[in-house]
Amino acid sequence: MNVNKVTIRNNGFVDNQLTIPVQFTWDDLGQDQSIEAFETEIITEVIGVGRDFEVSRFAHSPLTGTTSEPTDIKYEFYFWSGSSLDVESNWITDYRAEGFSTQEIYYYTNNFSNSFFKLDLYDNFDEKRQKNYITLIIPTQQGLKMNAIMQTTDVTIKKPSFVLDYVGDKEGFFIYWLKKRNFLDIDTFYMTAKFYDAERGFFVKMMNMPQSSLSGNKYVFDNSQYFYYKVHLDYEKQEYQVFNMNPNQTIYLNDGQRAGTLQPIKWYEYVNP
Repeated sequence: MNVNKVTIRNNGFVDNQLTIPVQFTWDDLGQDQSIEAFETEIITEVIGVGRDFEVSRFAHSPLTGTTSEPTDIKYEFYFWSGSSLDVESNWITDYRAEGFSTQEIYYYTNNFSNSFFKLDLYDNFDEKRQKNYITLIIPTQQGLKMNAIMQTTDVTIKKPSFVLDYVGDKEGFFIYWLKKRNFLDIDTFYMTAKFYDAERGFFVKMMNMPQSSLSGNKYVFDNSQYFYYKVHLDYEKQEYQVFNMNPNQTIYLNDGQRAGTLQPIKWYEYVNP
C-alpha cells in the first residue's frame, strides 16, 4: 500500500499554527429553495395572481343625500300603440300595446310572466368600444297597477311603471359591483334598456325619448343622447345616482340632471324603420 508521507518539522518557531488549504464545492447548496421558487413561478404563470373580487351592494341615493329623504327609484316604460311616429300619445304605459291581452296580464300566463325588462350598464356609450359589465332585470310581476275590463268584469292589472326600493318591489333596485377599485377603476356607467317579449321571443329596444320628439328623419339621431342614461357610483357611500344624457329631456329645477327621483326614468319603445 502506497501512501504519501508528510514530515512536519518544528524548528523552534513560536508560531506552531499550520494552515492546510481544503477545497469545498457549493454547487448543490440551496437547490431545494430553487425548486420551491420555480414551482411558485410556474403556478403563478398558470393560474395568475389572486385578485379581490368582493362585491358591494349599491343602493339608490336619496335626492338630497340625507337619510330622511325617499330612496326609491322610479321607472316608466312606454310601448308604441299607434301608426304615426309624430304623435307622442301613441306611446303608452300599457303592456297591451305590446300585444298582451288583459287575460294574459291578469292571470300571469307564461308568455307574460316570463317577459322582463333588461337594463345593461356599459363602460362607454360608443358601441364600438363599450363593454357590458352590469345587467339589471325588472320582472313584469313587479310594478304598479291600473284598472282594466276583462270581458265584463272590472279588474286591476300590472302596468310597466315601477317604484323600486329597499322594501316592496326591490328586484332591479340594487347594483352589485366590485368593492375595491384596484382591478377595475370604473365609477360611471351608461344604461340602456330592452324589453324581452316572451310571447314573440325577441327583445324590444328602448329610447329615453319618443321618436315623435325628433325633427325630420325619425331614424337618424345621436345614439349617445337617445339610447342612454348615465349612472354614477359613489364607492364611499355605496350609493348610485342616475342622470339624463339628453339635453331635450324635461329637467326639474330642484332635481338638476338626476332622473328616477322626482321624475321617473322614462323609456320609449324604439320603432324600427
